[in-house]
Amino acid sequence: MQAYLLFSISLCLAVGSLAERPHPCKSPPLVEGSVALTILKEKTFGVEKFSYDAFEERVHIRLLLDQDNHTTYRDTLLLYKEGIAYRIFRHNQTCEKVHFKDPWKPMEIPSDAKFQSQVIIGSLSAPAEGLLVNNWSGTMAEPHDDYLLTFTEFGCLPIHSWWYNTKDQTLLSLSFFDMVLGVEDPEVFNPPSFCDKAQPGNDAALTSFFDALI
Repeated sequence: MQAYLLFSISLCLAVGSLAERPHPCKSPPLVEGSVALTILKEKTFGVEKFSYDAFEERVHIRLLLDQDNHTTYRDTLLLYKEGIAYRIFRHNQTCEKVHFKDPWKPMEIPSDAKFQSQVIIGSLSAPAEGLLVNNWSGTMAEPHDDYLLTFTEFGCLPIHSWWYNTKDQTLLSLSFFDMVLGVEDPEVFNPPSFCDKAQPGNDAALTSFFDALI
């Protein structure tokens, strides 16, 4: 009886949501999770753990990357407000501090995105067997990347993103999983003490979030 009641409530919520056209939304300001990424043109694959802080505009990425059958590990702290990024090498306790010129891009559905469809991943045949998501598409103003985004209807959490750069014909795929609200350890957004003496070089700079990934 309890399972049937939960199923009925879930079904009613889903039907009610389907009756209203979804609107662009923003993800919660503090999120941690994992991402599987693929860059098809460059034959690059990776799995990353990330910590995201929209309040202070900070992202910490720990990425295991495979490029042309060569595996590397990247530990990168992006401080958007300061315009600084740290590449952290914990095995020998060294850092590279570089200028970071990418404007802050929150984890959200852009306000001018076009709603495409609302679907259920899985099934609504029984409780907890399905996830209601919305699909969106559009083109970024700068750079002019086409995108297709899938976010949850409840909670506005990313599920999958496709980004296509028409200039160099690069397709980036991001699949999100194991996401939790909040940040377990806020210190993750502070560079380790062995980075204190690192100074940005005159020529070194990252100009986009994707530069930091690869």
